[in-house]
Amino acid sequence: MEKAFDCVRHDILLAKMEYYGIKGVMYMLIKSYLEDRYQRVKCNNKLSSWVKINIGVPHGSVLGPLLFLIYVNDLLSTIPYTLISGNSSITLFADDTSVNTNDPNLIKLEHNLNINFRIINNWFNSFFR
Repeated sequence: MEKAFDCVRHDILLAKMEYYGIKGVMYMLIKSYLEDRYQRVKCNNKLSSWVKINIGVPHGSVLGPLLFLIYVNDLLSTIPYTLISGNSSITLFADDTSVNTNDPNLIKLEHNLNINFRIINNWFNSFFR
């Protein structure tokens, strides 16, 4: 993933937060933290105009990695149990996702990896548009 924190859609993140039980004051606090953010760029001592940010979570914040993990948490449930049990596992840590697989049969190993990556790719494409 490149620029993963920049690809988080606020509407999807907020819906997932509600699904996981984050409601009321905490929900409204995080919603206000995400909405109405502006940024500009400085290059060669010149500043661009301010632009409203409609997607992404703030970089360098304590909440950024946590909000991203809430966003991608259901990725683990997209890979069928038969593929992650025994010889395969998936690990999420902020914007770093790892698929670990081993199998003495190279053909079976390649097959399982291709299936896992196709499923993961489809999942990411559905949320990071």
